[in-house]
Amino acid sequence: MINYRLFFLDRGESMPNSIDMFRSIERKISFIRWVIIFMAPLMIPLSDYRENLVIYVVTVMVVGGLYNSLVTFACYNNSNKLVNIVKYTSFFDLLLITLVVYLRGGLRSDTFMLYLLVILGSGAKHGIKGTVSALIQTIIYYSVVCYIADLPNVLDWERLIIRIMYFIFTSIMMYELSKQVNESTIKAYRAQLEARLDPLTRLPNRLMLTEYFESLRKKYKDTQVSFAIVMIDIDNFKQINDTFGHPVGDKVLETMAKILKKHLNSKDFVCRFGGEEFLLLLDECDKNNVLERIDPLKKEIDTHPFDGIEVTVSIGISIYNDRLTMIENITCADQALYAIKNMGKNRVLLYDDIKESDYGQNQEFFD
Repeated sequence: MINYRLFFLDRGESMPNSIDMFRSIERKISFIRWVIIFMAPLMIPLSDYRENLVIYVVTVMVVGGLYNSLVTFACYNNSNKLVNIVKYTSFFDLLLITLVVYLRGGLRSDTFMLYLLVILGSGAKHGIKGTVSALIQTIIYYSVVCYIADLPNVLDWERLIIRIMYFIFTSIMMYELSKQVNESTIKAYRAQLEARLDPLTRLPNRLMLTEYFESLRKKYKDTQVSFAIVMIDIDNFKQINDTFGHPVGDKVLETMAKILKKHLNSKDFVCRFGGEEFLLLLDECDKNNVLERIDPLKKEIDTHPFDGIEVTVSIGISIYNDRLTMIENITCADQALYAIKNMGKNRVLLYDDIKESDYGQNQEFFD
C-alpha cells in the first residue's frame, strides 16, 4: 500500500525520505543476512586454526538470528516504534560481519567483501552520509579485527592497506550505483503517486479510494469501529464557471481542497470524486459524532471569502454498512446529497434521516 500522507505533497515539493523505502531495502538485506547466518557452520571445517570455534559459531548464529528476526519483524510491521531499527542497522551489521571475519582468520579470509554489502545498503538508505559513515566504521573495525586475529604474529600492514584502498574505491563506485538506483526508485515512486493524484487539487483521485476504503472496511471487521462516507458538492458550480470563468472556478476547487485537508486527521481520507464533488472517509465516526466533525468544516466553507465569490456546499453523509458494497455505501451518501439538492441545497444531511419523499427509489438499501 502506498503511504497516504505522500498524497499531500504540494506541487514542487521534494520527495521525503520514506520509511517504506527503508523497509523495502531492509527486506532485501535481511534475506542476505539470513544466508550469512545459516552459512556460519561452514566456518567450522574451514577455520580449524581458531580455538573454541564451535562456541563462536553458535554465538554468531544465536545473536545474529535474534537480531535479524527483530529487523525482519520491523520490516513487515507498520509500528513507528520500530522505525529506528529499520533505519540504523549498519552498526550491528558491521559488528556481525567483523565477528565472522575474526572467526575466518582476519586478513587470511576473503569474507571482508561482506563489508561492501553493508556500505551499499547504508548508501541506499542514507545517501553519501551513509556511505561515508559505513566506510569509516568498516576501515576501523577491519583494521582492529585483523590485528587481533593475527596475534601473536606480526600484522601484514601492506596487505591491510591494499584492502583498505579496495574498500575506498569500491565504495565510491557503489555509491554511484546506489545513487542511480535511488533516483530511479524515487522517479518510479513519484510516477505512481502522480497517477493517483488529481492534477488540479493535488488530492487523491478515485484510484486510491478503493484501496483506502478496503483498509477501513477491514479495520471495521476487526474492531467494529465505524466510519463515515461524506459526499461534498459545490453548489451552483457551473454558474460560477459561466459567470467568472474557468480559471476562477479552478481556484475555488484548489481552495476547497486546502480547506478539506485542514479538517482531516491522519486516519481520514479525501479525494476529488469528479467535477465539483469531493468524497471524504472519516475514520472512527458514527451518526452520533459525525456532525461534530462536519459542522466546523461547513462553517469555514460558508465564511471563507473565496476571492469575493459566495460559495456554499451540500454535504450528504452515510455511515458504513457492512451489508453493502463500497459502491452501495457511497451511493447512500450520494442519495443524501441528491435529497439536499431537492430541498434547496446548502445544508448537511445524513442518509438515515432522509424521508422517502426526498429520495425516491432507494428502498433496496433498507431491505
